[in-house]
Amino acid sequence: PLVRERTVAPDPDSKGVFVLDPSPHKWRLVSTRDPTIIYFPKEVEKVTVLDRVDEVLNTHLMRIDWKEGSSPLPGGETKHICNFCTDEIIQQKVRVYHGSERLKASGRGGRGRGRGGRGGRGGRGRGGGRR
Repeated sequence: PLVRERTVAPDPDSKGVFVLDPSPHKWRLVSTRDPTIIYFPKEVEKVTVLDRVDEVLNTHLMRIDWKEGSSPLPGGETKHICNFCTDEIIQQKVRVYHGSERLKASGRGGRGRGRGGRGGRGGRGRGGGRR
């Protein structure tokens, strides 16, 4: 339900969706299945996902508040309600970053600290060492 409430666009590359990042003051959309991030420009003051849904695309509309004096909207308007998928003003302003697949599935992990040790002596905190 949380993902559905924040869905603003489909992600056709991964068959996932883009959702608004819940971190405050980091206005970006993140894909649910890919390391892809869409960054809003720094002129954006706030992004809000609205309850209204586009029936055709089944995605939520957004309200974008622009900083005073830096709005690309006609007449210097600062509030803009739009569908992210179809809005040309927003599409021209965002930056899309495709994360590396290598980072997503790096085989790094190891066993953590203090496990295993050498030989049969055990690792940290196992007791039974030399006396």
